Amino acid sequence: MGTDGRSLTGEKSAVESLRRSLIEEIDSGSLAPGVKLGNERDLAVTHGVSRGTLRQALTLLEQAGLVRRVPGRGGGTFVSHAKVERDISVSSSVPSVLASQGYTSDTKVISTRIALPKPGIRSDLQLGDGDLVVEIRRIRLANRTPISLEQAVFPESRFPGLLEQPLGGSLYELLDNIYETQPCETEERVEVVSATDEEASFLTVEAQAPLILIRRVSYDTNGRPFEASKDLFRGDRTRIRMRAPGGGIRTRAVQDGDILEFRSTNRASVV
Repeated sequence: MGTDGRSLTGEKSAVESLRRSLIEEIDSGSLAPGVKLGNERDLAVTHGVSRGTLRQALTLLEQAGLVRRVPGRGGGTFVSHAKVERDISVSSSVPSVLASQGYTSDTKVISTRIALPKPGIRSDLQLGDGDLVVEIRRIRLANRTPISLEQAVFPESRFPGLLEQPLGGSLYELLDNIYETQPCETEERVEVVSATDEEASFLTVEAQAPLILIRRVSYDTNGRPFEASKDLFRGDRTRIRMRAPGGGIRTRAVQDGDILEFRSTNRASVV
């Protein structure tokens, strides 16, 4: 690698290091929502970086919705919010998660359809060969910024007329109110993936940007699976949290090809 290549790599590393440092300050509350950051010169000196590095880091934070820039003499760079925290030990709707953290939420329905399920979905929902499913794809927004792309799949025979219902709110509440079905237990798998061109377009991130993929199967009070979903959260806007009993989380490693999966034995609560 030539000198220019090493210089470019070093600059990217400095930008990423500063980005993480500022995010830690925002997450910890040291930089609270609404606080105005200092001017570029002072911030660059404080963090020991060039103004060019600082500008790149602030641009990334602005794209993620963590800061906002206001032009003019009375403007500046202001802290918007910390990362959205997703607690996977509790099964709750995205709107309730966002509301509890001070965000306004909105939903855009991208597509709906009734179709034959893929083999993996058929297995997760314990369906027969000819059974159909209802598929709902939506974008979730936090303060008008896309935060997640979700695809929820349900057995069509169990939820007739589902697509005729309003789908902009909590699907769990809808299933409870209309079909008297509540989640009692959920199984979730979490991994980091790269955004496809389509996913990047929906979530307003760069192609190949890191996304947090959460695959979920939800079971009703009788232990029957009724939902198989796939949620893609923006990696720059989301943090995963999990609560465990006093003894901690007991895990066992399972090899699946090149993937090492850690399965926890604690049971998640549902709200």
